[in-house]
Formats: sequence, C-alpha cells, structure tokens
Amino acid sequence: MNVVYSSSDSYTPVAGVSLFSLLENNQSSDELNVFIIDNNISDKNKEKFIKTCNKFGRKLTFIPIANIEKMAGTSIDTGRWNISTFARLFYATLLPDDVEKVIHIDCDTMVMTSLEEFWNTDMEGKIVAGSLECIGDNYKTEIGLSKDDTYINAGNIMLNLKKIREDNTEELFKKFLREHHQLSFVDQPVLNGCVKNSEKIVVPLNFNAYSIIYYLNYNNMKRAKRVSQYYSEAEVKDAIENPWIVHFTTCFMDGSRPWIENNLHPLLDTYLDYRNRSEWGNEPIWKDTRGTLKKAAYKMFRILPQRFVAFSIGFVHNEVIPRSKKFKK
Repeated sequence: MNVVYSSSDSYTPVAGVSLFSLLENNQSSDELNVFIIDNNISDKNKEKFIKTCNKFGRKLTFIPIANIEKMAGTSIDTGRWNISTFARLFYATLLPDDVEKVIHIDCDTMVMTSLEEFWNTDMEGKIVAGSLECIGDNYKTEIGLSKDDTYINAGNIMLNLKKIREDNTEELFKKFLREHHQLSFVDQPVLNGCVKNSEKIVVPLNFNAYSIIYYLNYNNMKRAKRVSQYYSEAEVKDAIENPWIVHFTTCFMDGSRPWIENNLHPLLDTYLDYRNRSEWGNEPIWKDTRGTLKKAAYKMFRILPQRFVAFSIGFVHNEVIPRSKKFKK
C-alpha cells in the first residue's frame, strides 16, 4: 500500500497527527510505503516524521515539491490554500515510475481504520476513486460539467498513476490550469473537469467524512449546498457513525478546527488523543486568530434555526457568488 501526503513546514503538526493515526490503524498491512511531498519542511519536522515511521517499521520517502507553476506553464491563484495542494495532480511525475497506484490523504484528517480494503479496489481502466463532494450544481457547470456529472472530493483519493502516465493525463491538467484562472476549491475542479465519469469510482462517504455532515442534519446539509447528486441519508449516517477517515474541513457552523482553539467537532477528544501520542504532542494548540466579528458570526450560525442558516448559506453559494463571478468576468 502506497500513501502520499503533501505538506508545507507550517502544516507538519497537522500532517503528523494524520500520519500517526494512519500507521497505528494499519499495522496489519504487509507493506505500507509513505511518501511526503516536501514543500520546504524543516529538518526538525522531517526527523519527527522519520521517527514516527520508524516506530511502526514503515518506509518513508521525502519527495521535493516541484515548481508547480512552471510545470503547468501558468501562474496559479491558490487563494487561502498552499501550493502544496496542487501537487496531487502531478504525482505521476513526482513519484518513482514503479509506483503505479497511490492513496492520497489530506493532512487535515484522522484515519480511523485499516485502508487495506479500499487499497484493493479494482482500478482497471479508472483514474481516480473517491467520495462524492457535497457541492452545488453551479460549481460543476462553471467548469463545463453537467449537473449529473460525478464530482469527487479530492481530499482523500486513490490515483491510478499507471493509467495517468499512459494517457498523459497531466497534460490535460496543465491545459485546464492555463484556461481557468479563477478556480473554486483549488485543484479539485481540475481533477473533476479533466477526468471522465467512466474513469471515476465513487466510494462510500466513510472514506472522507468531512465536517459538514457532523454539523447539519441531512436535509439542511443538502439545502445549504443545493446538492442534487449525493448519498442517501442512511449512507451519510453510516459515515458519521463509522468513519474510515475523518476529514476536518472548514465549516461555517464551527470556524475552527481540532488543532486550533475553540473547536467544536464531536470527535475533538479522539483527535487530541492521537495528537498527544504523536511526535507533535508537546506543541501548543494553535491560537484562534479570528476577529471578534467573525467569532460572533459563527456563534450566530449555531444559535439560529438550522433551516434558516442552511437556506441563507445556500443563497450565498448558489446565487450571490456565481453572480459575483460573472460580474468580475
């Protein structure tokens, strides 16, 4: 089993906890190779990664991040994200040629179980396997997809590097980046816009239990995101109760995350337990740097009726933002 993380130095305490949880819950795997795309990670943090892998007897390889903008032939607006997130589009080039398949795991995660069953998914003729994103149709149509097309959350995915190399898919990624300069959700629309439905495998949401499913009930979640193609209520409930990977994505119902002060995620204590037992356990929790107004806004979202909040967020994401983008164009 090959697993890849992509991290900057500032995010290593977050990636380190995810790596620790992965290794602890996959000790039965005969072989587990870890690759870390290294975006200027310090020697001190590299040593912690090495120590973590040595503890579980696993092989670790650091891969220096390439100049992604040079590879793509264009400047990339990363917004509030780091350029590291675009590295997953180019694993076929960055990783050794004998690595034919990888599981990419986002740094802001907590692995809760063995991933061996997922690793054994048949990827013949496929490029990517992942969970559906909870996203409105307008985010599909803005990149040329129809509302019925499959749109996968790129946070935790399995990639068939062998097929990507054979099909020269990275050239499609580069072309997409050159032609689309205002991307919602950074590299995610690139992957979804370039990979055909027939080359995608949709896996259970358990593999990518992102934050919104823990904060809103099923109907209000769909109302907030105005999502049409999605899992059933029973499938979402199962992902909440039996997550394989918990993905601590940002959410308007919280405003913080488990490594930051004032977080409210229901699995906070579980995360902190992994963190305390990791090599980064002695480091302080990050300060909550939100201003007073932002904190008040997040508090208001939790006080107001869920249905009203969901309707308001849905209006902003599906009416206000799309019109704003058209105005800018």
